[in-house]
Amino acid sequence: MILVISNMYPSDKYPNYGVFVKNFVDELSNSYETKVISITKKESKKAKLFGYLHFYWLITKNYIFGNFDLIYVHYAGYNAPPVLLGKLFNKKTPLIVNVHGSDVTPEKKLEERTNFLTRMLVHRADLTVVPSTYFQKVVVDKYGDVPIYVSPSSGINLSLFQPHQKRKNTDEFTLGYVSRIDQDKGWDILLEAVHNLKKDIPNIRLIMVGGGAQENDAIKKIDDLKLNDYVTKIKMLSQSELVEIYNSLDAFIFPSTRDGESLGLVGLEAMACGIPVIGSDFGGIQTYTVDGHNGFLFKPGSCDDLEKKIMKFYRLNIQERSEFSNNAIHTAANYDSNVVNERLIEKLATHLNGR
Repeated sequence: MILVISNMYPSDKYPNYGVFVKNFVDELSNSYETKVISITKKESKKAKLFGYLHFYWLITKNYIFGNFDLIYVHYAGYNAPPVLLGKLFNKKTPLIVNVHGSDVTPEKKLEERTNFLTRMLVHRADLTVVPSTYFQKVVVDKYGDVPIYVSPSSGINLSLFQPHQKRKNTDEFTLGYVSRIDQDKGWDILLEAVHNLKKDIPNIRLIMVGGGAQENDAIKKIDDLKLNDYVTKIKMLSQSELVEIYNSLDAFIFPSTRDGESLGLVGLEAMACGIPVIGSDFGGIQTYTVDGHNGFLFKPGSCDDLEKKIMKFYRLNIQERSEFSNNAIHTAANYDSNVVNERLIEKLATHLNGR
């Protein structure tokens, strides 16, 4: 039996929160008996505190007293304390740690103060799984030469994320943003770019999907820039609803400058729907966005360069856009969840058999 530990997991209220972890578990369960210890998103500090106390207790009890063939941890940081404690009493069970972003490159003060726990966990793990070659380098540079396997966060469900025949209003040039509205996510320069381009592209539209710490700032900026007629703001959608959004777009904008942007599945989801990506030449985004092939890359944090690349895409003719779209679909095919998970499970088997 394999024990999967994650401090992110979907719920009815937050169906996309850690959905890639659930996708991984569903696939893993087809090959092995699997037990999951997880915690779903909590809103209040009190609920989060009691939720984590119970979560930590279950991890410690199962790690020490459970009989598992392998333990797989999604996210190192917040899961590290009970896992490290359990490892003290149970050194025999193989441990695999899957790092994702902010657990290695902290974005909050608490994450910075506890990052030494991530280092300890990575060094005690039999294998560390990372989402991209970009993040492999980040982990090695920070923690040294440790056993690493690259697996892109459960991949893309290509039976769900696919092009639709009639997908959009051709009278509008529609851009999309699907991400949290937080610092360094680039939502602000995107709004500025739309504002500056609306004179040259009067039919420009932007659909923003996501919430976050700077959501009120985004609403205010939309109002200040007089973009209410140009921007549609949506807080949260299910994966099936996201497919409809992607298919309504001309291009997907991925302007993040976060060090922890280890892959960026949303960009690949858009590509799977045939939507080219205009993204920061940075992080995991640049590992699959090929400038002039399936999208364009722009200088990270540069509103001016983002505007230029949006305009460059806008000026493409129908045939050129079609080529970009086809190239995007072919790129996404390399991240097919069935193939990605099958290869990861094969890798896990080598640790099971090596006991």
